[in-house]
Amino acid sequence: MTKQIKFTGGFTLIEVLVSVSIFSIVMLVSTGAVFSIVEANKKAHTLKSVMTNLNFTLESMVRDVRVGSQFSCGAGGDCPAGGSIFSYRANRNLIGGSQNDFIRYSLMTDSEGIKRIQKEITGDGTPSVTQITAREINITSLKFYVIGTQPSLADTKQPKVVITIRGYAGAGNTKSDFNIQTTISQRSID
Repeated sequence: MTKQIKFTGGFTLIEVLVSVSIFSIVMLVSTGAVFSIVEANKKAHTLKSVMTNLNFTLESMVRDVRVGSQFSCGAGGDCPAGGSIFSYRANRNLIGGSQNDFIRYSLMTDSEGIKRIQKEITGDGTPSVTQITAREINITSLKFYVIGTQPSLADTKQPKVVITIRGYAGAGNTKSDFNIQTTISQRSID
C-alpha cells in the first residue's frame, strides 16, 4: 500500500497571478508619483532661477535709473501709453570719455531666437551692449511708462518710470510664466 502525501502549503497559480497584478499596479502608481514629484521639483528650480535672475536684473536697472536724469522713452520725453525703449543720462562716466554716458534699455532677439533685455551704454568712449537677462528667460513683452520728464515752473512731479516685464522660462511641462512690474522715481530734483 502506497501512501499518498497531500501538500496543503503553497499558493495556487491564480493566487500568484493576482498578487503579481496587484503589486504591478501599486508599483506603477508609485513610479508615476515619483516622476510627478521630480517634474514639480524641476519646475520649482526653474522658477527660482528665473526669479533670482529677474530680481538681479531689475535691482541693477532700478539702482542706475534712480540716480539718472533726462529720462526718455522711445522718441523722447514722456510716454504714458508705454514704449519699448527707455534711455537716460547716467550720473557718471561709465565707459570712458569726458561726459556722463547715456544708457538705453530695450528688447532684443539673440541668435537662438530668445528675446532678452539689452543694456546699451553710449557716450564719448566705445559703446557697450550687454544682454542682462539669462538665456533661460524669454521676454515676451517689455514696456516702459515714463511720466514727469517735461520740466516747467508749475511742475511738482518727479520723473518716474514704470517697467512691466512679461515672459516665460523653461519649456514643456517645466515652462513657468511670469509678469513683473516695478516703479522707479528719480532721486534728484529736476
